[in-house]
Amino acid sequence: MTRTQPDSFAQRRHRRPRRNRPVVRSAARGFTLVELLVTVSIVALMLSLLLPALGSVRRNVKVLLCSSNMRTVTVAFSLFADGSTPDRGDSEKLGPKRFWINDVQESLYGIDEFWDQGDQPGGVVAGGDNPMLCPAGARNLTKKKGAPCGSAALGPAEDVTLAFNMRLYRAEVDFMGTRVLTPAAATNVRAAVLDHPYVPIVIDVDGKKAANLAREPFYIAPPVRGVEGPYSDGRHWMPSTRHGGMTNVAFVGGHVLRSEHPQLERWDWSYQADTGQ
Repeated sequence: MTRTQPDSFAQRRHRRPRRNRPVVRSAARGFTLVELLVTVSIVALMLSLLLPALGSVRRNVKVLLCSSNMRTVTVAFSLFADGSTPDRGDSEKLGPKRFWINDVQESLYGIDEFWDQGDQPGGVVAGGDNPMLCPAGARNLTKKKGAPCGSAALGPAEDVTLAFNMRLYRAEVDFMGTRVLTPAAATNVRAAVLDHPYVPIVIDVDGKKAANLAREPFYIAPPVRGVEGPYSDGRHWMPSTRHGGMTNVAFVGGHVLRSEHPQLERWDWSYQADTGQ
């Protein structure tokens, strides 16, 4: 009788039923096309919501910076008016209680008798460093030595962003039955202007419009209702609405206001400089 040999350990191990082993999948898996499209759509939606808000913030910051620059101009104006600034340029000839408005402007730009570039024949008025440049306008102006405020000293004209009230530069007077503008040299501002806080000093100007009309953008003034004269046809009025359709205007009182139609506001636009000695 043949006896069956017992299975060896290796044979028994070979016949053991196999257990299902868990499948280990890699945790690193790429996006599917659908997931990628959904992600891109969400990012695009967020950007469409955020960009207008960011643009509005930037515009508001520029408005605040422009207003701050204008307040600096009003301080310089007040120092000239009360005679407390140490250097009044040619206005020293008029005594402490009177001054020429162009001296205020030239001192801020650093031109003519206030030249600040030493022996250099020219220089740059840089945005961010000079209060006469609106942050929402041009970044720089070039300036030349030896010329009073005007296109001969500053340019290009289309990049000028702030203008002074022209009625403080050239007044209206009657001459042989006709209203005419006095020469700038014969027109000066008196310290009494400080008693009129709503007299505009400096206004956002549209330098490009002035250049297209072949006019100087350094002084502007609007017509005044019921007053006939050199300003009544509006040829000296070129305000800029660069601040969201609004114009910034700074006043003798040191405040800055904005308006869509500044010439229609109940501000003291009719105030003008004095003439003679």
